[in-house]
Amino acid sequence: MIFLFFGYLSINFPLTGDDLNWGVTTLRDYFGSGRFLNYDGRYAGNSLIIIASHSAIFKVLSYAGITTLVVYLAAHLIDNVRQLEKNTLLILALLLTMSTELFAQVLGWNAGFFNYMAALIYPLLIVNLVKYHYADWQALKYLQYSILIVILSIISCFFVEHVTLLNLAVATILMGYMLYQKKKNYLVIANFIGTYIGGALMFSNKAYLNILFHHDRYSYRETSFSLSKIYHIIAQQMDFYLLINNPIITVLLAVILGYLIIKNLQKHSANRLGTVVSYLELSALIAFTEYHYILFNTFFKNFSHRYLVSCLLSILFLLVIVIEMAKLSVETHNIEYIALIMAAVVLVMPFFVVTPFGPRGAFASYFCLCLLVVALCNQLNVVKFSLPIIRIVMVMIVIFYAGLATRIGHASRIKNDFMIYQEKHNTPKDYRLYLEVPYNQYYWAVHPQAGDASYRRYYRIKSEGAKLVPYAKWRLIEKNTNSNAEMFSQVLKVDSQNK
Repeated sequence: MIFLFFGYLSINFPLTGDDLNWGVTTLRDYFGSGRFLNYDGRYAGNSLIIIASHSAIFKVLSYAGITTLVVYLAAHLIDNVRQLEKNTLLILALLLTMSTELFAQVLGWNAGFFNYMAALIYPLLIVNLVKYHYADWQALKYLQYSILIVILSIISCFFVEHVTLLNLAVATILMGYMLYQKKKNYLVIANFIGTYIGGALMFSNKAYLNILFHHDRYSYRETSFSLSKIYHIIAQQMDFYLLINNPIITVLLAVILGYLIIKNLQKHSANRLGTVVSYLELSALIAFTEYHYILFNTFFKNFSHRYLVSCLLSILFLLVIVIEMAKLSVETHNIEYIALIMAAVVLVMPFFVVTPFGPRGAFASYFCLCLLVVALCNQLNVVKFSLPIIRIVMVMIVIFYAGLATRIGHASRIKNDFMIYQEKHNTPKDYRLYLEVPYNQYYWAVHPQAGDASYRRYYRIKSEGAKLVPYAKWRLIEKNTNSNAEMFSQVLKVDSQNK
């Protein structure tokens, strides 16, 4: 069902932005011309989007397959048998209720998807193998599978840079653990070798040196070690893209953390220092939630330092999560809780000095927070009691996105057919009419729909002149006509009358 749902989304969401730019090149051009040596080290992600932009079947199957695999591995990581179905539903619900900015740049944009979503597969796979099969890989018979791990770990470094850095950190920690145990583990060794080879190959790309020394040909990519720049990124971008613009995950975390803190207060009421710390943590959770969701755009709308307050409260919020997850990991002898929140923090840290940081840069961290909420719900046995509610919510979410995708897909196909009609009849003479595709907040497009140069190149449109026909306007004409040809003729007639 997950595969079919995401396959349906892929069928209906159009190629946009960089999808179209990659669509006018080929793998032979990308690698043969040497372009890959100077653009970035995302060789695997870029290759996937080049293929997807040329093959609709590949796009749909890979989009659905990758998402299904990511969700399954994530659910399996939290609990491999008992709660698998429940965890899957909860992960899906949290994934599909992320902010529209995140959705647009990851699920609504193929170039973003094949880099940012696909990048999650390997780290989820390796952590699953370590959690459930670590001891097995100490046996000599698993040596034969090591070459596969080496290959996969190398490829895993060719998606997005911050996930590659996470892979390197995980590989280093696992190697340290193996050396501490003084027991050879072929999984750890193969992963370490492959990840470091892949990391070296990625970051040896000339683009990164150019960015570091401010010689990059793409002006929007840069590095800065300025404290004011770091503050700006944290206060006005990072905390919003990751936390504030995602109220469902943020409020859930605040509620669960509040419950854990109150529970600990009841257990350790005699500990005065612990009591004071717990009340400070509760105050931080309440202040963060109330400030951002009640006060920020009302009473503090004209406050000159409101972003500074937001930044401080966001840091305190994350600090409370780290402290509570560390305590829970110690109490339960389960490092998953602290590992997930630390992974979320590590994944955004590179963006302190490297820009741009868009919503997609926060996706991997957001996904870690989703897994953390699911893990906490399992720990508190919440999923068992809330399963009927989760099922109802999932049905509502699926209906919403299915309807959304249907309307977007229909409009996109009509737009393309109308463009072919205009090219064939060479009318209008000096420009082309672009039918607006609705709900553009759910798919990522850098340029306006009318006159998008990438769209013109991909669909080989000769005329540079452009006019946008609003969705409501052409949809009304469509309802009152019996065929596409009749509708196209009517749209052209209305346009000529309005000249």
